[in-house]
Amino acid sequence: MESVFGIILKVHYESVGDTAATEVLGKTMLDWVKLSLGEEVTAVAVDYDEKTEIPAQVKHYADAGKKYTVVLFSDTPLITKKTVTDAVAVAENGNLNVVKMTRGYVFRTAFLTSCEKLYTDSTHYFTEEDFLTASTPHNLALITDVMRNRILRYHADRGVRFSDLGTTVVEGDVVIAAGAKIGPQNILKGKTVIKDGVNLLYSNVLEDAIIGEGAEINSSRIYRSYIGERTTVGPFAYIRPDSIIGPDCRIGDFVEIKKSIIGAGCKVSHLSYVGDCEMGEKCNIGCGVVFVNYDGKDKFRTKVGNRVFVGSNSNIIAPMVIEDGAFIAAGSTLNQDVPAGSLAIARARQVNKPEWLGNKFAPKE
Repeated sequence: MESVFGIILKVHYESVGDTAATEVLGKTMLDWVKLSLGEEVTAVAVDYDEKTEIPAQVKHYADAGKKYTVVLFSDTPLITKKTVTDAVAVAENGNLNVVKMTRGYVFRTAFLTSCEKLYTDSTHYFTEEDFLTASTPHNLALITDVMRNRILRYHADRGVRFSDLGTTVVEGDVVIAAGAKIGPQNILKGKTVIKDGVNLLYSNVLEDAIIGEGAEINSSRIYRSYIGERTTVGPFAYIRPDSIIGPDCRIGDFVEIKKSIIGAGCKVSHLSYVGDCEMGEKCNIGCGVVFVNYDGKDKFRTKVGNRVFVGSNSNIIAPMVIEDGAFIAAGSTLNQDVPAGSLAIARARQVNKPEWLGNKFAPKE
């Protein structure tokens, strides 16, 4: 591209609002338009009143050291670098002072800074999809769908395998390695990174998540957390922010992890809550276990060593330490540290009363 300076006019609509600040798939419209100019082009954003003539509005912002000044609008986030480059080429090859696009201009900077009134005989047409304008909520929805398909095509062309493009949403800053498999109804948001060999099955929502190589996620929610290599998550797991799940782990159905570190090879297979916990390697957390981290006023942490077994329906009341190799009997409620290699039992002794007169289920004579 010839030496270019960019000016982006910020447009406001009553029904849409400030288009410069409105987001489309993880980026503001203004950011999408800036991308069309390329990293090597300096751009300024200028508030714009549609009643004002464009040269009078922008001539004072132009960089005299750049041969051309490109003027774009914040309400056309689909415009691409290719279209901008093609428009500058038209101006260069035709020795033109002005190239008017459907929505936007290329000016020879020397002309722009000296002219009193914009004049051009005709509009040059490029990829017209690029100029779909976010002037109404309906148009904004159309723009979002076009952008969604462009993003999916970008990743598919680089080797990502999608099984249902119609139900998949990937925002603009998401990184997906070639060879990853993305199933139906997946939504990938923010700074999410999907590494090689990952298999996202059905209906996941991932935001600012890092998914390690070979991991498999099924019908789960993961926010601002790391999932290690070859770990499986779900279905219906909830990984809350600031959690780190190590490699070769199993996080099963209806498990919630909150602000915890789970070591390599651990299994939290179903119906458990792990909150504010630092867990070692190769632990097994049974069904219905709750790490009780909140006393109604403050949050507390639990530290669990390596190769710890926690039986089903146990309550671990923080703060406490469970050392390496400890075994927690099912149904226990613990509020004291457990030494290494110990068996901890904290439950009421069972008492059977076979002649209980209040037993309405006893057989009648």
